[in-house]
Amino acid sequence: MKKTFILMALLLSVGTIMGQVDKAALKLAQKEAKAQMNEAQKISAAITAKINEKAATDDEIITECKKGQALIRKAIKSGAIAENKLGDAYKISADMANYINTAILNKTENKEPFDTAFFFSNLKTLTSALQGEIKHTKITTGEAGNENYIKGRKFNLAQCGNFYLYAAQINGEGKLYDKALEAFDIALNYAKIYPEVAGQLKFSIPEDKIAFHAFHLAHDAKNYEKMSELYDKAVQYAEGADVTKQVNLESYRERGDTAAWASHVREMTLKEPKTNETYIQMLIAYYINADKKAGPESNLMMKYVDDIIAVDPNILMANYGKAYKLFETEKYDEALAAYKRCTEIKPDYYDAWYQCGLCKYRQALAKNATVSSIKNQTLAKQTLEITKKLFGEAIPFFEKARECAPDEPQKWAFELRQCYSVTGQAEKAAEMDKLL
Repeated sequence: MKKTFILMALLLSVGTIMGQVDKAALKLAQKEAKAQMNEAQKISAAITAKINEKAATDDEIITECKKGQALIRKAIKSGAIAENKLGDAYKISADMANYINTAILNKTENKEPFDTAFFFSNLKTLTSALQGEIKHTKITTGEAGNENYIKGRKFNLAQCGNFYLYAAQINGEGKLYDKALEAFDIALNYAKIYPEVAGQLKFSIPEDKIAFHAFHLAHDAKNYEKMSELYDKAVQYAEGADVTKQVNLESYRERGDTAAWASHVREMTLKEPKTNETYIQMLIAYYINADKKAGPESNLMMKYVDDIIAVDPNILMANYGKAYKLFETEKYDEALAAYKRCTEIKPDYYDAWYQCGLCKYRQALAKNATVSSIKNQTLAKQTLEITKKLFGEAIPFFEKARECAPDEPQKWAFELRQCYSVTGQAEKAAEMDKLL
């Protein structure tokens, strides 16, 4: 029992000693923080006086305020500043950070070199100090109150949002991509980070344009994760939407992920086929190659164009892609119908008219190839008549192609000569000969 009492007494004694040590350490820390704060205040007051007298150079302002900032930063980080003095500490920090910010901006106007990374770090110090001052300053009203002063500080904090856009720009130009993207991120989330500026924040450019610039900077940095994060907002910037879509899609190819590229193009084109016909054409070409590699059973391209046509039957390239596939597989009647649909959508579409003629022309050639093997003379004659009829049916389509490209006879004259020759129109066949 006595041992237990002795042990308890020792523990109580140790606890008392530790408490005394903690109190002593706290007092020391408070004393040190107070001294740092006072010294920072002296530096701030001295440089303020010189600034008011217009006797301080930009370099002097930056140098002196850096010294003061180092002191006040230590004091605030120590956690030893009394609660009722925190607002004053943040005010000192904000004032000096603002002096530095102004001095650096003066340098930019005078086209003098400056440290872009430091400009950004000081800007973060400025906005966090303004926020700290606003949070830890008790608002008083009346003639001697500080209510209007705090409103002014909130206004200053709101204005700083545009400085983050400048920080993003200059760090991006210097290829300091991480800092530039961080600056854009702060700007895009400014109202969340600094709710004190609610209703006052006004950027020099719309938010979607900020996201647009951030997205393309992320692309320059090959930061594909950040690109994905910014894409939905960036593409809302209408003037740059097309290039944003293109860069986003091409980024998948840069990564070597063509499957992801195809997936995103498919999703985008099915959602808005009319505004993405160029990408429809690109994906058709992609699927054609994929089908060739996969073998005759693969039907990716036809499935895709059918899906597009189901969404909008007037998409030219989807109909042409369908016609191409049908023609390639020698389904000439179906291909003809698909090519005719293309001419309905675009009446001056040379390729579609030519391909319509070629459907009949190929059928005629195939039929003609069988004539010599038919022993029954009557049947052979009937087959020859069908051949001539098919050549004749091809003529109007080739003539329409001719109307679309009158100065390019190499595109249609050969087929027309053949058709006119077979159908007994020697004079017209001779005319085509002269054009070849």
